[in-house]
Amino acid sequence: MVSISLVLFDHSVYTPSFPPSLNRLDDWCVPGDLGVRFFFVISGFLITWLLLQEQARTGSVSLSSFYIRRALRILPVYFLYLFVLGFFTHYSQSAASWAVNLTFTTNFFWSPFATAHLWSLGVEEQFYLLWPWLLMRALRRPENEATLLKILTVPLVVAPLVRLIFWKKWYPGSWHIFFQDGSFFSRFDILAYGCIAAVLFMHRRKLLEAFFERHARDVLLGGVALILAPPSLQFFPFHESFLAALGHSIQAVGFCLLLLPSILSPDRGFHRFLNWKWISHLGVLSYSIYIWQEMFCGTHKIVFGSATRTWWTDFPFWIVSALLAAHLSFYVVEKPLMRLRARYRAV
Repeated sequence: MVSISLVLFDHSVYTPSFPPSLNRLDDWCVPGDLGVRFFFVISGFLITWLLLQEQARTGSVSLSSFYIRRALRILPVYFLYLFVLGFFTHYSQSAASWAVNLTFTTNFFWSPFATAHLWSLGVEEQFYLLWPWLLMRALRRPENEATLLKILTVPLVVAPLVRLIFWKKWYPGSWHIFFQDGSFFSRFDILAYGCIAAVLFMHRRKLLEAFFERHARDVLLGGVALILAPPSLQFFPFHESFLAALGHSIQAVGFCLLLLPSILSPDRGFHRFLNWKWISHLGVLSYSIYIWQEMFCGTHKIVFGSATRTWWTDFPFWIVSALLAAHLSFYVVEKPLMRLRARYRAV
């Protein structure tokens, strides 16, 4: 719920009626795609945790079942959005843009506004083509925890280096797609931090519980401080290269520090509000909200073909439109598929 709220607030700046006084707050507190980075951490944690649980219960990991579950979770709503956008609105983009959307490569080649947000799904799906296979092979080794952590250090080193090279433009122009901001290679460390949190949660749970029990307040403040550190450091002269390389990494660690205590002690302190019914409901809907929100984000002209502003694409009503579309999508498409997905879960 927190991550999708950050996305909606950040995207509100694209609506003509967004109050100018809030622009500075958005630039400082919600820089760029902060909400998406939170999504990545959560996604890396959940997928890794579920695979490790499957290994613990059954003694193995079924990659075929994993990919079927992922397909049933991601593809129906994803392709429905593209179908509605392409056939039931005035939206138009090149055949090349439709091709990159359909092949989950928007993060490498990009596309216009109403489909540009699909870059994040490209990063996730590319990561999950690789990570479950590596995890399964690592679990066959005696020291599988150490092996998993060694594998996951690779993106932690590579991605900041790629981001620095991109910032400094230390690459041939023909290699731009590999170093650009949304490239898999510049973002896969954020998912890896979530994966590392899941590995530690699986193998070091008692130590984590004891640590967070003793230092609950310090962990909370530390997590928030790390998330706010990159925008705060912009006032220092050395910030540009440092933040280009490590800004995302710092925030990912901060997210992990907030995520793990919320799972270990969901009914205590600050984390209790996450269990409120309506917040949990929005959390369940977060994927649908993310997919549909771009259709209504100040898009009266490019999506709905209106020369004048329309209330359902203006702030704050565009958020209501996105929520209504997400609810319809969830109850008509996603929820009926949950029973089918359950057949491919390990027992």
